[in-house]
Amino acid sequence: MDTLLINFVLGISFGCILFLLATGLSLTLGLMQIVNLAHGALYLVGAYVGLTVAQVTGSFLAGVLAGGIAAALMTSI
Repeated sequence: MDTLLINFVLGISFGCILFLLATGLSLTLGLMQIVNLAHGALYLVGAYVGLTVAQVTGSFLAGVLAGGIAAALMTSI
């Protein structure tokens, strides 16, 4: 029963994250009225670096921090 509840809560939280990303992209791209794929590239780089660091170190927090830093560095380039 605990596993079912944990999976339910994780599914809801992941769905909320996807909703926030989709809403932000929709609002940004809708107001600019152009297709800008740079936002998706930033999410992709941050997620890839974060996942890689989390798998290597075994620390989710280190992965989140590394993903955020990588995305921030991509914006400054």
